[in-house]
Amino acid sequence: MNALAKIEQSLLGMSKHFSTITPAKISKIFGEKMIPVERANKTLGRRNTQHTNQLMTLTMLTMSPYRQMRQCLSQIEKKRLAIEDAYFKNAKTEIRIKEWLAQDTEMSRIRIQEARYQQERGAMYIEGAIKEIATFQDAMEEIRISNGIPEDWTERDAEEDEVKHHIMQAFRQSHRDMLLTGHITQGNAEYLEQYGIHLQTAERIVGDYIQQVNEMMDNEKMPSVEHLYEFLDQMANEFYLAHKLVMNRIGLKTIIRDDYLYVPQLEESRNGNH
Repeated sequence: MNALAKIEQSLLGMSKHFSTITPAKISKIFGEKMIPVERANKTLGRRNTQHTNQLMTLTMLTMSPYRQMRQCLSQIEKKRLAIEDAYFKNAKTEIRIKEWLAQDTEMSRIRIQEARYQQERGAMYIEGAIKEIATFQDAMEEIRISNGIPEDWTERDAEEDEVKHHIMQAFRQSHRDMLLTGHITQGNAEYLEQYGIHLQTAERIVGDYIQQVNEMMDNEKMPSVEHLYEFLDQMANEFYLAHKLVMNRIGLKTIIRDDYLYVPQLEESRNGNH
């Protein structure tokens, strides 16, 4: 008899104290009706669907492929830590089970039953974490290949892509501001200035873009999100060097400092390997 069947038997014994749930209902709930539930449970074990992970998690905060890959890495690491934690927890449980077996008491047998049941139930979530790791691994590889990023990309490569990311994100958020409020809000005004973009220049450019889209829709042409992406790409190219004006004002000569980055080739030369 498996753990669920034992729980059902226990509930049947308690049913005399229930006012609504009869023994027949218990048998139905934990018998025939539990079969499709157990099957459907195998689709769970993870927090998000593959659609949510790839179309929302990876685009919610960024349009940069390097940032999206780093998000994949972050999610993989989170799930891997959960699996490692489950491994050590399971190893400790196995030791306790051996101790309980040696005791051979009624209480120790119940503890063994409970532990085995928890292991069985926990396996679903471990498998779910493995599924998520696999999903993010595949997504990261597809993003890398689609964007022409070398397999041995480095932390420096990711840093060099940051300027483009921040310019695109600043205009992306400014576009939303102007559609929702009619002007660029304070937070995004500061964001633009941090990357050397004059607020009024940005507001005029975004305003012109909104007008352009409105005219398209007036002529029954509905732009897709790709139209927005093209605009953001254009802004990234146009203002790519604008942040250097801010650097000059601050007195910074560089942003990327190789001595504090993980770059395999530099690591080899520092260690005297050629």
